[in-house]
Amino acid sequence: MLERMRKVVLVIVVVSAMFESNAFAQSRPIYLGGGFTVAWNRHSLNVPVYRADTLCGVFTSGSSFLPNGFLTFEMPLGDAAYSLWIAPRLHLSDFGGLIITPATDQANARSPVDSSLIPVTRESHLDATLVSLGADLFLKYPITEHLFVFGGPSVGFLLRHEWAVSEVITNPAEARFFSTGTQSMPIASGTIPNSASLFATASGGASIDVPLSPKVVLAPELSFTVPISSIRSDYTWHVWSLAIGATIKFNIAPEPKMEIVQPRPSPAPPKSELAASVRISGVLRDSLGIEHEIPIPEIRVEEFLRREAYPMLNYIFFAEDSADIPLRYHLYSTPAEAQTFDSTAHAQLAQKSALEIYHDELNILGRRLVERPTTTITVTGTSSNTAKEAADTSLPRRRAESVKQYLVNIWKIDPNRIVTRAEGLPENPSSPDTKEGEEENRRVEITSTDPSFLDPFVVETIDRTMNPPIIRLRSNVSSRITLAENTLVLKQDDRVLASFRGPGPVEDWRPRPEDLPRTDSSLVATLHLTDSIGGTYETADSARVNLLTIVKKREERVHDKVIEHYNLITFNFDKADITDRSRRIITAIADSMTTGDHIVIRGYTDLTGDRAHNLQLSEARAQAVETALKEALGTNATSETFQTQGEGENNLVDNRLPEGRFLSRTVFVELQKPVE
Repeated sequence: MLERMRKVVLVIVVVSAMFESNAFAQSRPIYLGGGFTVAWNRHSLNVPVYRADTLCGVFTSGSSFLPNGFLTFEMPLGDAAYSLWIAPRLHLSDFGGLIITPATDQANARSPVDSSLIPVTRESHLDATLVSLGADLFLKYPITEHLFVFGGPSVGFLLRHEWAVSEVITNPAEARFFSTGTQSMPIASGTIPNSASLFATASGGASIDVPLSPKVVLAPELSFTVPISSIRSDYTWHVWSLAIGATIKFNIAPEPKMEIVQPRPSPAPPKSELAASVRISGVLRDSLGIEHEIPIPEIRVEEFLRREAYPMLNYIFFAEDSADIPLRYHLYSTPAEAQTFDSTAHAQLAQKSALEIYHDELNILGRRLVERPTTTITVTGTSSNTAKEAADTSLPRRRAESVKQYLVNIWKIDPNRIVTRAEGLPENPSSPDTKEGEEENRRVEITSTDPSFLDPFVVETIDRTMNPPIIRLRSNVSSRITLAENTLVLKQDDRVLASFRGPGPVEDWRPRPEDLPRTDSSLVATLHLTDSIGGTYETADSARVNLLTIVKKREERVHDKVIEHYNLITFNFDKADITDRSRRIITAIADSMTTGDHIVIRGYTDLTGDRAHNLQLSEARAQAVETALKEALGTNATSETFQTQGEGENNLVDNRLPEGRFLSRTVFVELQKPVE
């Protein structure tokens, strides 16, 4: 048998060599070896046990630990570290086992003490001998240099497929079978009935190659085997195996022949030839939105004074069936913390949005009450008038008291200066038939007899603009050799304004306000190249900067302007009527205006309702403000330029919140005031 296996291995080596060039074959290992494993065999079967014609039980499962041996041949189909290997084996495997099941029928045996009949407990034993000689058609694949996974089908010839079935008395120990006079009685033996001579399985596993020398490798492995065919054709009888073992294998590939190769003369190193250019230009858009690229001898950065009037929305909104001020409002915990709130609040709020400023409204009003000791306010609590809130008649009063207690406890306002009232729906309610309307009607309204108490919160900031607004960097690169580095950097002094790695032929810089140039120093665009052989090239272009600060414009008497923003937010739900608070603000705007001002008026609505209706409503609100402003200006209105339009729905403020929707029901007024 060993002679046959040797011939099979030799044939595989010869056939493989036919398909490989001699140089290629010599560069790869060819292993021949053998191995040994210990397998845990698990039998799963459904074979009945009969004594005469009586069913005594059913064999279902059993296990065993048995040794196996194999011869192996391994050879890669390509690069040993990356390709599949063929790894056929010849195996000799023993996967028999002892299978035990309790006898299910009743039986008596004779007692050796007094020869009387006594009932006994019995087991049926199946001692299987299953020895397979066969071939494993395995393939291997390298996960790493030394770690492999392998697997494939196996076909074995059952040299032995025999069993011995018997019954054994387990209790009482002194009982004996009539026929044998012992505790054991044979039922069947010999070749397993209806068993096939061939047994098919599939296997998979992993192994690690451990080199012991340049030619010898030890490969521990772990594998598992699943059955394809059954031991018996009439009943299910499968065998699973989990094996651990090792292979010792020898590299039988011939040693490569040493060839003396005359070195070729080294080619001359490639010559680095780099060329590049970079150019700064500007981009402007005309009234049709078409871009125009222009050369820019100078970049103009200009500062403008901006006065932003943020509305005082005199409402605090509450959650359903709650009198607690929601956590989204900024509330202080102690009077000492409240004292850190600046009297003008510019330091904390100048960079915040209208919604963020609104969430500090109780602190702004608290500070105003401190600074105006004679001012009194009225705090009116309302409800959404839903069934749940209408049933709690004390809820509006408790909401008003929550606001009062915050002002009294944290801002130390005399409680006699705060009058609380309770109503059902507000005096000017939102639609109670929608979820949004219910949210808006759950509120506290703050009013005062002092008309200026709820005037807008005014913040002065400095705006900065750049002309042209877009800087375009055009680069052109020429190199015969692959580039290793290509960077384009735009700087002013030591400050990097923009950086591009591997830039395209056109890169645009659209600066944020905080990124704009801060001095009169020129902008410099530098293109740096490095090729793969170390050659470098650098080129640059620059553009002058003219920084017009507010101080500089005043000193040089340069034409300047101040931009003032006003938001009029006292429009009620689905209304375009000018309220008394709005008229007071409109009067302040008119008083602030000078000859030659340019006035931009834009009306907005929230996101609820029909889009077409909202556009009409926003136009009506904007037109109502223009009419009121012209009335306040009187004869001076003819010297001003008005730009009035409705913008429709406004999503600049979070419309999921009731305050966001109120802040969206606004008219925005911008004054562009020339300054000499």
